Amino acid sequence: MMIRDRWYGIFLAGLLLFVSGCGSSRYFMLTEPPATTHQRYSHKLPVVGVEKISLPEYMKQGKVARQISSTQIDYLDNDNWLEDMEESLTKQLIVTIQKSFDTPSVYAYPWGLSKQATIKVQVRINKFIAQGAYVYLDANYEITHMKSGRKYSQLFSTKVATKEDTQSIVSSMNIAFSRLSKSIMGGLNRF
Repeated sequence: MMIRDRWYGIFLAGLLLFVSGCGSSRYFMLTEPPATTHQRYSHKLPVVGVEKISLPEYMKQGKVARQISSTQIDYLDNDNWLEDMEESLTKQLIVTIQKSFDTPSVYAYPWGLSKQATIKVQVRINKFIAQGAYVYLDANYEITHMKSGRKYSQLFSTKVATKEDTQSIVSSMNIAFSRLSKSIMGGLNRF
């Protein structure tokens, strides 16, 4: 009986190691590409509020996705996003604005503001996914001066070459989002 229990224990331990080894998850996050240099703008911005970036539903599932056809999306096995993508991209945009305009007065809108924002930034990403040899990012953004009501709206579209592996896809997504951020900085420079 004791020998059978020992073999049963060894079998269960081996099975557990096998199953956990086969199903190990990898976690990815979008960050600024390492070589990114921020264009510095000479004027200081007033208080800026950045609304949470709106993403397509497939970006909210916590898994890295790839578009297989015009009507089919596939989630990559065991490849997950480390953070909530809406929050992560919003934080990244806030930091980029702070660095580009050398101003700490950039906050998540409407939360985190000790006083009313003078400028509000809204970003809606409509497509942000790998398909074939490219990562596509299609978005629109609007910058509003809250006191005067003046608005600047822009459509944005870019594609970045990628390979099939997840690391390459994520790297290309970083570059695409960096391009969107630079476009938004140009819009903010108008205010």
